[in-house]
Amino acid sequence: MRHRRFCWLGLMIPLGVLLAPPFLWVLIVLVAPTNWARSHVIAKLERSSGRSVQLDDLDVCLDGGIELTGLKIGAPRSVGDPWLEAKRIQIDVSLWQLLWGKFEPTNLQADEATLRVLRRKDGSFELADLVRFDGDRTATSSAAPHRCGPSKLKTKVRQTRILLIDQPSQTQLTFDEVEGEGIWEREGAFVATLSGRLNQGPFEFTAHLDRCGGQPNFEGQFRTSDVVLDQGMSMLRYLVPVLAGARGQLQGRMTMDVYLRGRGECRKVLGKSLVGNGSLVLDPIELNGTPLMTELAKLAELSSTDNLASIRSDFVVQDGRIKTDHLTLTAGRIPVAISGWTDFDGRLDYQVKLDGVADRIPDRARKFISGLDLDLNSLTSLRLRGNVDRVVITAPGTAAEGRSSLEQIIGPEDRERFKILGRQFRDKLMR
Repeated sequence: MRHRRFCWLGLMIPLGVLLAPPFLWVLIVLVAPTNWARSHVIAKLERSSGRSVQLDDLDVCLDGGIELTGLKIGAPRSVGDPWLEAKRIQIDVSLWQLLWGKFEPTNLQADEATLRVLRRKDGSFELADLVRFDGDRTATSSAAPHRCGPSKLKTKVRQTRILLIDQPSQTQLTFDEVEGEGIWEREGAFVATLSGRLNQGPFEFTAHLDRCGGQPNFEGQFRTSDVVLDQGMSMLRYLVPVLAGARGQLQGRMTMDVYLRGRGECRKVLGKSLVGNGSLVLDPIELNGTPLMTELAKLAELSSTDNLASIRSDFVVQDGRIKTDHLTLTAGRIPVAISGWTDFDGRLDYQVKLDGVADRIPDRARKFISGLDLDLNSLTSLRLRGNVDRVVITAPGTAAEGRSSLEQIIGPEDRERFKILGRQFRDKLMR
């Protein structure tokens, strides 16, 4: 009998050792001091981010880890206008770690979150200090709060919304149904892959940020298709000079593929280092009321359908400018080729040519025009100068006061007759 008791005791000891942790964890889940843990998490997040944090609830999960509910992170000393809101976040930090004063997660999943990325009118970013590199402080103090992200953390997002607001260019983009992941490869290196929808069109985004060394380096690629244009896409004026100076809401659909690479954390350094390339298709695009189409209407009769155009462009980014040698605008019977540049401050300078029109002039008309000592290309060319808000369109040979040298010689009555004949002549060429 005593031998059997020892046998049962010998079996119960290892069985108890195996079952004790699960039972103990269930007990912790049921009676854990979640208010204390919640306060500890809030304090840790505020110290590491330098931001105000609000958290509605914290739960300890049966499968390990904790779940945060109603997380809001806003400007220092205020969460009234948070830049991050998350309905639910799961983190693989155990209560034991919190009891020991540690908060070092390796996996994080955010569901139904909203993230705002804002560039203010003065050019500063709302989240600038979260990604700013401070080499001196890193070299002199290893005990300073770490704000650049953990060295090993895998983050997943599901059903997230990202608001991209650029006040200087009056741009506001909303990315919905965003899903993807981000991985901190090592101290200061981060890789992100996201997908979702932008104005009904699918998009894909990949980026790599490396803050090891003297200056942060980044590269990224963005692809999207079948995007519905709206009034929040004013940034397109930097890529498409046809839209410069336009008033009213954009209408049409867009396909875009852009790759960018650069280094630096201030605007001056970043502007000099930024390089890249891309392609853009706007088809269809409503151009009614744009300054360029208003000017083209003076050269030829345009129907209402001619304002529904298509635009295709290949561009490069370098030397602080967005340059293109191959932007094609097709509107009705008018094929237009555009080349030039727009800098990061919004200044622009482009040449506009009615492509192939000069080649369609009959030989007799060509001889007549050559006798007048006129350049055929100048008859079918325009120049766009100014900025993305206000563009000035001139023809070659136009004087500063807005009159060509020929207009200064010809009288008002003959000048009007020449204008009528010129319109009829150009209109015939377009047919």
